[in-house]
Amino acid sequence: GASRLLSGTCLPHAELEERIAKFKKTEAALVFNTGYAANTGTIPAIAGADTVIFSDELNHASLVDGIRLSKGGVKVYKHRDVNHLESLLKKSFKSKSVTRRLIITDTVFSMDGDIAPLKDLLSLCDRYDAVLMIDDAHGTGVLGKTGRGGLEHFGIRADNIIQMVTLSKAAGCYGAFVAGNKDLIKLLINKARSFIYST
Repeated sequence: GASRLLSGTCLPHAELEERIAKFKKTEAALVFNTGYAANTGTIPAIAGADTVIFSDELNHASLVDGIRLSKGGVKVYKHRDVNHLESLLKKSFKSKSVTRRLIITDTVFSMDGDIAPLKDLLSLCDRYDAVLMIDDAHGTGVLGKTGRGGLEHFGIRADNIIQMVTLSKAAGCYGAFVAGNKDLIKLLINKARSFIYST
């Protein structure tokens, strides 16, 4: 065997990613070996030194570690507190070195079982020119009329939202994926180290 960028990508990988994208209603998807690898590979790939990351204080450890591995700055906001998050977003405009803003949250928080206010977070993204990344590991297969997760639960359709989902929860198997637009997936294929260097 070899990493997927050498000879490790097989037809079942491509078929699975196509099926995932269709299920998640996104342009594309990329399979990782674990949710931990997906988060620790994706966040550093999309967050550079010009990025400030806004992270819910109860986010999963894999999100926290992905943020630590990135070159972006981090601001932790109080759990599900949209007003606190907005105040931090406003303050971020005082720094001329910050040109990108990334809001990261679990959809369903694994220890408490409560749900992130995704509609409010998306509204803040629109208002403050930020990107939203959700860890939908505990939402997919549980939330939404057809189990598509947090976005379906709230009636949100947006290709610019980055979705990470593990296959080890409701799907009952192994692995994970990131779903979003084609440009995101191309970027991850070329920059996500946990994807590039895993067999």
